[in-house]
Amino acid sequence: MNKILICLFILGWCIACKPKKPDSTKAYFSIVDYLKVEVKNMDTLPLHFTKMTTIGTTSDTTEITKEEFHKYAKEFCDLPDIAASDKKDDYSETNDFEESLNNVLLIYTAKKEDDIVRNETIMMPPDESGNTHVQTILVHTENSTEDSTVEKEMTWHIQKRFQIVTKISKPNQPEKIATVAISWE
Repeated sequence: MNKILICLFILGWCIACKPKKPDSTKAYFSIVDYLKVEVKNMDTLPLHFTKMTTIGTTSDTTEITKEEFHKYAKEFCDLPDIAASDKKDDYSETNDFEESLNNVLLIYTAKKEDDIVRNETIMMPPDESGNTHVQTILVHTENSTEDSTVEKEMTWHIQKRFQIVTKISKPNQPEKIATVAISWE
């Protein structure tokens, strides 16, 4: 009898300690993959790029090369992909229709405070047929170290422009805010 109880205990312990498999039924939207395709498609077009930088109250606008555009677009394309199978369980998904914006919103929120990508929102307006298409992508990241916190508010307006607002906070120092906006035509 004791041997049976010990075997059942060991079997129960093995089942309880089994690593959790990612939920394969979740189909999160990969902004990383989506924007990589967008950037690749832009490489085929004869576009002119403009960069506007604002630091504090000082702004500067300049034309930039396609290579410089890629440097800034890389910030979006190198984000951790929350749609990857090993990340899906770390985020919760909400989808909703926001009437005031006339948009379907897909919102992904980190479950843990130490995830760099804290929030992603995909805004998709419906067309006349009720089908949606991606119009705007919003990403909030946060990365803390011993001496500072770097927050980024990243916005990509499909086929138009993107913006990265970087806030750096250090103890006993004023917050530093820098904005880079890249547009093309």
